Amino acid sequence: MPDPSPPTAQIDGCDSQVVDRKPKKKCLVLSLIRHGQSQSNMDQSIYDENDPLTELGKKQAECLGNNWKDVHIDDLYSSTLDRAYDTACQICMQNHASLEIKKSPLFVERKMGKEVIELGLARQSEAAGRLYMGFGRYQSGPTPCGYRPPQGGESPDDVANRAKVSLVMWLWRCGVDLEEPPKEFVDKVNIDSTNILPEGIPHVVVVSHNIFLSELYESMLGWNTYYHMTTLNYSNASW
Repeated sequence: MPDPSPPTAQIDGCDSQVVDRKPKKKCLVLSLIRHGQSQSNMDQSIYDENDPLTELGKKQAECLGNNWKDVHIDDLYSSTLDRAYDTACQICMQNHASLEIKKSPLFVERKMGKEVIELGLARQSEAAGRLYMGFGRYQSGPTPCGYRPPQGGESPDDVANRAKVSLVMWLWRCGVDLEEPPKEFVDKVNIDSTNILPEGIPHVVVVSHNIFLSELYESMLGWNTYYHMTTLNYSNASW
């Protein structure tokens, strides 16, 4: 986990010696959950930044909440968009603890831009898709990291920057100071079971969207580098 704290030094007032002190590490467990199926997931001709859950998406969210009802959660965060918040509500309502959902626009999906949305509303879904992805007529592949759709759209780099700000915020607000992380987890990037959580380390759950979560995960893997994975994908209601 990246350590946002600067190196520190302690001054002994008796003999004025400067004593170097190894900075502690901010540690937390972060669970990344994608919302249940939304209307635009089912019909890719829909270009609505705040489309709701489908009936299947509601069932997925309910099942997710039931599966997580006994999981220890210290803080629950959600995007402000309805499909993520409604998914987080199922976790909040079914969990054994009394939780409060903390919403923020920091965690929303990559913004499409006004022109993409207008093309979608005009049923020009192919043109809208190309404009959103930054492709010409015969191009394909990942969106260029710095490409922004016109009139308010975000680039993947913009989303990655929001993700990094979010990560540092969670570390400072929720992280615990440790000299060293637990030895049994020091080599683990992923914890594969919600039943295996390190004691004494806060567990933060964030419910968000595919691109935001992918950029967040990639930011953690490639902190202070320009490493960028392009194949990561979160399924609906997965973590």
